[in-house]
Amino acid sequence: MKKKKIKIGVFEAVLWILSFIILIPLILIIINSVKTPAETNVLTLALPQTWEFGNFARIFQETNLIRSFFNSALVTVVSIGLSVFLGTIAGYVLSRNADFWNKKIYAFFLAGMIIPLQMIALVQVLQAIRMLDNYVGLILVYTAMFIPQSVFLVSGFVNSVPKDMDEAGIVDGCSPWQLFVRIMLPLLKPIIVTLFITQFVFVWNDFQMPLYLIKSSENWTIVLGVYNFMGQFSSEWNMVCAYILVCTLPAVLVYILGQKYIIDGMVAGAVKG
Repeated sequence: MKKKKIKIGVFEAVLWILSFIILIPLILIIINSVKTPAETNVLTLALPQTWEFGNFARIFQETNLIRSFFNSALVTVVSIGLSVFLGTIAGYVLSRNADFWNKKIYAFFLAGMIIPLQMIALVQVLQAIRMLDNYVGLILVYTAMFIPQSVFLVSGFVNSVPKDMDEAGIVDGCSPWQLFVRIMLPLLKPIIVTLFITQFVFVWNDFQMPLYLIKSSENWTIVLGVYNFMGQFSSEWNMVCAYILVCTLPAVLVYILGQKYIIDGMVAGAVKG
């Protein structure tokens, strides 16, 4: 019994150490966000000699942060709304009608979670259909990226729900749409919230897609605004750190508010997936 407690104590200590190591980059950004430019020539964990809280005010003065915020909000909310809505309906239908062709379609969606994105081909396609450097193209890309995840989790959960509930709804006079909205949708709440949170964090913080698909600074998402403080020969790393903190706050807030649903949603979606 004593040996078991010792093992548990050692295991917990290792977990604490690993957690601290993971937090080091965040601590580094927080500390350097309130330093002077001279002190951030070399990024260290040393406390600043002069606390420059005015760095956060400069962000709003020297960047188009408000516009970039609404750009990110538009792209994130619309793309996630589409991917969750379409993926939820598709996952429900594919699960409840698991015939030969629907199984093939389901496998096609799963392939979307495995096959890597070809950026050059994607840019050429968006260029050909004139959706490069606008919100519609970026939204469609994010939607296509996350529909497979939505289908996978929803389908896995629906497989665990007895079909007797559907039959009871049909006896009560529910149409297929009413059956989905009134019976299945309330049960899918943990899955939907989980999808929203995980996809929100990714899309809001994503740097790669807007970098390649958005050219004009007026259409920049919030993460691209960091370029305002980075030059060819020098960079204001204190402002970069301050900007990173500000632009990641919405994602952190959304995660904190919805984290209680994540484990339930992931476990529910993994059942018989």
